[in-house]
Amino acid sequence: MPDEIPDPITDLAALAAQHHEAFLAWMEAGFTEHQALELLKTVIRGGLAGGDA
Repeated sequence: MPDEIPDPITDLAALAAQHHEAFLAWMEAGFTEHQALELLKTVIRGGLAGGDA
């Protein structure tokens, strides 16, 4: 039995929550749903590419 209790939130779940919060913030700032999704897509692609999109 491990000595430490594993974190119930995985790295992937935490990242998804951060992306969702960013999407909601853009919507609250006045962006349309489509625009917010495009911004999120740009952020994700930039992260996958290892830098600026």
